[in-house]
Amino acid sequence: MQRAKLLKGTGVLISEDLTKINAEVLSSLRLKEPELVERAWSRDGKLFVRYRGQDRNELVSFYKYKLWLAKPWPNKNNVTTRTTYARRVSESNNSR
Repeated sequence: MQRAKLLKGTGVLISEDLTKINAEVLSSLRLKEPELVERAWSRDGKLFVRYRGQDRNELVSFYKYKLWLAKPWPNKNNVTTRTTYARRVSESNNSR
């Protein structure tokens, strides 16, 4: 994982094997409020987030897990037109 940066731009994706709760919180960070979250990722089993307008990354604490899991999932009628990372990956896999 330390040299994963070398694969940037090659189309190769390395994904971390996360626990069920970590995977759900990471999805929540990315999809529930895309106008609030600029970027969310995991490293060594820990979740990190960068909020829009901030220049520092933040480790997601367990207290924040509860907050993000309690937020409602967006329904299909309320989805913004902004393309999220998950949609880009899904669309590229479907076009193959």
